[in-house]
Amino acid sequence: METTASKKKKHTPQTRNRYTAEQRSEAKRYYLIGLNLQEISKLLDNIPFRTLEKWQALDKWTALKGIENIKKQALRLSEAGKSYNEIAELLNISRVTVWRYLKEAKEK
Repeated sequence: METTASKKKKHTPQTRNRYTAEQRSEAKRYYLIGLNLQEISKLLDNIPFRTLEKWQALDKWTALKGIENIKKQALRLSEAGKSYNEIAELLNISRVTVWRYLKEAKEK
């Protein structure tokens, strides 16, 4: 009679993928250009989406994307005589967001 220990399959540990710093920086560069994580995954030899999400969270990619740059652009466009609606359309943000950014800029 066989024991339960002999029936168990031998477990071989799965090796983890190792990614280079170059791959990570390339992914970050693609993100800052404006690609989404699925597109980046395809460009970088199918790096798993979840891996890219972890990198995004650890390195705070969204903060680097440049909310401050958008605020500066909104202010420049306003100074150039553009309306809130025109600025919102050009920067692909809502009119209320444009109003808030300009209000913050005036308070500074």
